[in-house]
Amino acid sequence: MVRKRKMTKKIFFAKSAEVTTTPSPVLGLMKKNFLVIFIGSILIVLSIGGFFLWNYNNKKNEEKASTLFYQAYRAYKTSKAKDQPVEEPMELFRSITIQYPRTSAGALSFFYLGNCQFALKKNDESINAYNNFLKSFSSQPQLAILAYDNLGYCFEEKKDYQKALEYFQKTINPHPGLGEGGYLNVARCLEALGDKKGSLDIYKKFLLHYPDSPSKGFVQGKIQTIERKK
Repeated sequence: MVRKRKMTKKIFFAKSAEVTTTPSPVLGLMKKNFLVIFIGSILIVLSIGGFFLWNYNNKKNEEKASTLFYQAYRAYKTSKAKDQPVEEPMELFRSITIQYPRTSAGALSFFYLGNCQFALKKNDESINAYNNFLKSFSSQPQLAILAYDNLGYCFEEKKDYQKALEYFQKTINPHPGLGEGGYLNVARCLEALGDKKGSLDIYKKFLLHYPDSPSKGFVQGKIQTIERKK
């Protein structure tokens, strides 16, 4: 019995020694790639922290830009209501586009900056502002169509009727767009370009879509004039 107990202990210690001295493949792999794993973990932590920091800063910028936009818009509406110069709101909108160009308020400020410059006959600056607005805030179709309309007027004043036509066409497609005014603008540019057939078609479409328009007599007169010249 004694021998059996000794034998059992011997076998037990032998097995124990064998288990404890055999290295784990996973542990070995982790030791081998410790530096890679450590750096990877640091990068993940930094990425998560960076995301939350970016999100926080983005929110703060949006709040600041929105506050400034409200002030600028209020000054703009007051100037328009009292028929006063719009230099003050123009500079306010400009400062927002410079300080917070990537915010929604910054993008919207480009539209109103363009309006102010358009009112002051600063056509080239107005064109630039409207184009910046369309690049960053094209998800607002109602404002986009107004930007197209003003861009058309800017180019028309520059006597660039082809470019003006391109923008005015965006105000009537798809129908109804801006309505009567859009069709009259397109027809006028086509006339300026010498495209009598094109302008005649637009005037006829105008009567088709707006048979009871106050401008009906004017349009009928234009049609008669063009057809006589043909």
